Amino acid sequence: MEIPPSADNQPRLTPPLQQQGSTFPEGQSRRKRNMIIGIAAGAAVVLTAATVGVVLLVSSLSPAHDVSAAAKTYFQALIDGDGEKALSVSDPGVPENEQALLQNNVYKSAGQHIDGYRILGARSDSVRAEVTQNGRKQEITLRMTKSREGEWKVGATNFQKIRLSSSRPVKSFAVNGVDVPAPDPGTGARNSLLMPAFPGEYTLGVSGDKYATAEEQKALISIDRAISKSSESLKVIPSQLLLDETRTLLENKRSECTASTPDSASEATRRGCSGFALYEYRPTRNLKWTIEKEPSFTLLRGEDSWIIQSEEAGKASVSYEVNSGRDDAPQWEPKVELVTPRVSGEIQIVDGKATLKDR
Repeated sequence: MEIPPSADNQPRLTPPLQQQGSTFPEGQSRRKRNMIIGIAAGAAVVLTAATVGVVLLVSSLSPAHDVSAAAKTYFQALIDGDGEKALSVSDPGVPENEQALLQNNVYKSAGQHIDGYRILGARSDSVRAEVTQNGRKQEITLRMTKSREGEWKVGATNFQKIRLSSSRPVKSFAVNGVDVPAPDPGTGARNSLLMPAFPGEYTLGVSGDKYATAEEQKALISIDRAISKSSESLKVIPSQLLLDETRTLLENKRSECTASTPDSASEATRRGCSGFALYEYRPTRNLKWTIEKEPSFTLLRGEDSWIIQSEEAGKASVSYEVNSGRDDAPQWEPKVELVTPRVSGEIQIVDGKATLKDR
């Protein structure tokens, strides 16, 4: 395109061409480009943060995270001796009436709780952990189960059990001083219970009967054992109260025997006065008994009573006069016999009171 000359015939300069597609001066254009780049970079940061947040959210809601959280709650409750908390994240797989050993009043008094734990890994339905008990470490796997409400809990396969049994029927057992009802003999069940328990050491005994007790036993639920270490039955023995009352009953019987001395050994046995018979066929008078040593005894548990068993015979003497003459012309001579009294009979509990029955 030709530019016409100016008025003074000087050629006109061609004006600079404006950049195509832009309506801003050069300085404004650079600022605009920087703004666009900044917005894009900010959007990328926000998108990255959102992506990380979604990843973390998904991770926190994963089954492995849930089972790990339940396992941590369970292990910490065991360390604290908190049976209620441990049971809240557990499914022992037994009805409530068989969960007596999992309650706080039992577990808080148990010894040798676990000392610590470390989670090694988790899957959708299990947790591997290193657990310490009494200074000893053991790697275990917790099998988890999901409740109807969708919560992960420690499954029944993880629970170890304590066997409670006794040599004779009892009303109830005692675990760490807490009464646990024994099976009702009328149901035909054996005098034995198998109940789940948390890891720890438990003191076992019997209760519910003032006339019976047992030699206490310890049962250890170990982190690597399926059944408690103690499997022996509790030996039921008479209580000190029953021994004392039996001794009083026997002393009363002895007084009865010496007040009316049996005429023969068979009569003495029939009356429960064994050892207090005189082997004298002639008439006697002025009998006087002297007990030098009381006979000792023990009580054996029967089905419905306690059997009196003589342990060591006593020592006694009896002085009397015997007629060595005729009936119409008696001649009374003094005599002394040494005897070895023994005890016998059985103790029956009638209306809650110990009574002596001759055998």
